[in-house]
Amino acid sequence: MDLRIALLLLGLGIIVLIGLTALDRARASRLFRLRSRTSQPPGEKQEPAVPGPGPAFTLDIHPRPPTDENRKVLGTDAAVAPLPRREDAMHKNELQTLEEVATMPLNLDLGIEHAKRGRPAPRGPRQPDERIDFVVTLSGEQSVARDAALGIWKQNEYLLEKPHFLFGKRTSDGQWSELAHDSSRTIYSDLVLAIQMVDARGPLDVSELNTFAQIGLKLADALNRRTRFSAEFDDTVLRAKRLHAFCDAFDVIASVNVVAEAPATFPGRAIEQTARRLGLQFGAMSIFHMKNGLSPGCKHLFSMANLFQPGAFDAGAWDRLRTSGLTLFMSVPCAYSPVAVFDKMVDTARGLCTALGGSLRDQEGKPLSERGIEVIRGQIAEIEAKMRAQDIVPGSETALRLFRTFSGAIESSD
Repeated sequence: MDLRIALLLLGLGIIVLIGLTALDRARASRLFRLRSRTSQPPGEKQEPAVPGPGPAFTLDIHPRPPTDENRKVLGTDAAVAPLPRREDAMHKNELQTLEEVATMPLNLDLGIEHAKRGRPAPRGPRQPDERIDFVVTLSGEQSVARDAALGIWKQNEYLLEKPHFLFGKRTSDGQWSELAHDSSRTIYSDLVLAIQMVDARGPLDVSELNTFAQIGLKLADALNRRTRFSAEFDDTVLRAKRLHAFCDAFDVIASVNVVAEAPATFPGRAIEQTARRLGLQFGAMSIFHMKNGLSPGCKHLFSMANLFQPGAFDAGAWDRLRTSGLTLFMSVPCAYSPVAVFDKMVDTARGLCTALGGSLRDQEGKPLSERGIEVIRGQIAEIEAKMRAQDIVPGSETALRLFRTFSGAIESSD
């Protein structure tokens, strides 16, 4: 072949390659600037990007004891507005809890189907949540097989650091589920990608948002789907920063200490027996937990650890253990009806004092008076009110997922 012709063909190939690359970038850039627009024909009805409420959601979350890390713990010296009398407040809380539980959709599956398949029920979210997620909706006329979508997703999701999910609307029952937990035979009518806007590393930034959107575009192209973003990029980054500030403000622990009167100490066997008698169960992190078997929210209402390092108990050495103090603590944003949970925790602490001969102390080691308890209750009530004002209810699926990843709390199945 003549050298000039070969060079000409090579040059044409390079020009075509550059043109295609530029076209692809321009297409992506144009889509990035869209504000919740869709490629659907004019007049065609748009479906919401996020499905409606799902079943009640619980996680077995274990916030680390306040002695283990620099977590914010509510103190007794804050200035708070006076609360109603305890009896009135508890009655109001009980009525509110009963009303909200009564209106929640029932989870009729209860993990039975997953148990039949030989694996535990999924512990992740059942659907995206635009309050804490940036969402990409992929819609189209043709149904999609699970493996066709999941294969592309798995090839690219390693690029993402924030919690991320691929959901599908099953054609069999019209329910949303996470593809990673479904069988390979599942077929979907619609797909949704979601990435959480904040976690322990900080808020979602433009770089990861771009990467996530590119993955959505790849899926859309491969599966011949239309693409719709839940918000503009600039708005999403700003919302992520605000959400990070929200988590930082409300990721707090309420705690009560039970301290022995010097020079006395608490015997390990007495601690173990008293804790079990009061309803606490020994479990994750080798500490005690008050399990939540009735209400929504975290499966642990509160926990009890050794006040002194390392905080954990040795289950094989109860007879050798002696300690001068115990700490009971709860994650305020992860507790459903957190004021009622705090009251239960204080009652348990008082039961420990009666049985072991100790006294209630605050985080500074000072005697915890009724006034101090009311101050902490007032702060918890303020936090709950402010969270509800932001449409994130303490103990809800949204709150559990958000604060679990923000604080790095431990999740287990014990």
